[in-house]
Amino acid sequence: MRKLNFKSVIVAFGMLAVISACSKKSDDLETPEPETPETPKPPTPEALTFFYAGYRYQTDYKGADRNAILSVDDSLVLLSPSLRSDALAIAAVNKKEAHITGYQKTSTGQQRVAYWKNGKISFLTQAGNSNKGTAINVIGSKVYVGGTKDSNGASGLYLWTNGVEKTKACCLAQSELTSITEVAGEPYLAGRFASNAHMFNNEWAMSIAGPNTYADYIHAINKDVYVLGHANYNSSSDAAMVWKNRKEVFKLPLGDFASDVIGTMVGTDYYFVANFYNGGKGTSVVYKNKTKLYQLSGAASITATAIQVVSGKVYVLGNYLNGTKSSAVLWTNGKPQVLFAEGKKIYLNDFVVK
Repeated sequence: MRKLNFKSVIVAFGMLAVISACSKKSDDLETPEPETPETPKPPTPEALTFFYAGYRYQTDYKGADRNAILSVDDSLVLLSPSLRSDALAIAAVNKKEAHITGYQKTSTGQQRVAYWKNGKISFLTQAGNSNKGTAINVIGSKVYVGGTKDSNGASGLYLWTNGVEKTKACCLAQSELTSITEVAGEPYLAGRFASNAHMFNNEWAMSIAGPNTYADYIHAINKDVYVLGHANYNSSSDAAMVWKNRKEVFKLPLGDFASDVIGTMVGTDYYFVANFYNGGKGTSVVYKNKTKLYQLSGAASITATAIQVVSGKVYVLGNYLNGTKSSAVLWTNGKPQVLFAEGKKIYLNDFVVK
């Protein structure tokens, strides 16, 4: 037998002890728990800015003694504090740039078509008996203003593009321009000529329906042109109407006569509010396509003046009416918020949301 070498044995036991210790230390290490990644927070949506146009009156909201105003959210700007005036239509290209049209009276009581940019006034016409701007849109670098102007003793329809005037039609009563869009760089307008709903561009004025019809809003999708308005339906009711490229595509009987129907579009959906007036009381009903969404709630008498749909919310502007007094109101999905109480003596005609 070979003799054991005690020195070798001692070395071997020493190495085993070291290996065992290392193994134990390795076993004692804890495997870290995987970290749960933080869920990214969605960005906070940017607050909307509301631009309102209308007037401040002295004693009666129906009276001529009024002065045009702009309100950006709750910040009020007097557009014409010293001369009678009205702000009838508004557009905005961002949260800081408001464009408004309407009229300002002279000291002799005649009117000029007024255009305000950020509160600064300029005039598109000389004074006349019925001059006023009634529609406005800003598309790219073009500011379109539509309105009426006295022409050879009668009132004609006009469009101003960056201040340059062009006649749309002349010269019958009950005529007005209500809305402006653009198709392939060319302005298209909706309105009324005599008693017929009309569509206008730079070359022509075309009737899109027969007598007792109104065109209140125009919108282009690519090269298709939609006009939303209303017409008499039968002996007891009007109907909301939509024409696409001058052909009727939509009709909704309203069950009563409407004083006006104010509309907008989101995609190919039609949103509109119809005003009715019976027995000294105004009521307003909101629709989406052929579905009644709700009747506006609030005071005894209501009139709606404009509608916008933003991020799925339906905003309707209007006024509570109480004798000679008015309160300006904004409804959001049917819920009212008083913007200016009776004591402020404010009536609002139009708004835009940015």
